[in-house]
Amino acid sequence: MSLFSRRPVSGTVEAAPIPVPRFSIDGWTLDGVPLAVNLTANLSRADLRELETLLHGIAVAVDTPYTYERAAVLLERAGDAGAALSVCQAWLTHPAGAWPEYVHHTRAIDKRRVRLHSRLVGRAPTTTAAS
Repeated sequence: MSLFSRRPVSGTVEAAPIPVPRFSIDGWTLDGVPLAVNLTANLSRADLRELETLLHGIAVAVDTPYTYERAAVLLERAGDAGAALSVCQAWLTHPAGAWPEYVHHTRAIDKRRVRLHSRLVGRAPTTTAAS
């Protein structure tokens, strides 16, 4: 029995939609976005403000890996692991994710994606025959 070997996680996880902030007079806001009800309650005001800006950047498909990586961290911190997984997948399917100057960032985002996927598969509800 090896101590550090990891078995590949089998199972599927449905992609959660990424909340898209709406424009406001102060910039971007998640107020009134139905997918973001949990986010506004679980993050500090400064983190929520940063997340709103990052999610707007993801919505317009910016080419910076930090945007996707930090948004995934904040979404995970807010308890929305499904959206964090979707953000990681969005970077991995983005053309800039294959650029050689971003190889280290892409590897880190892929590692986070695998961890989130295994967490979500482990948390998937199981159906029982006793109903």
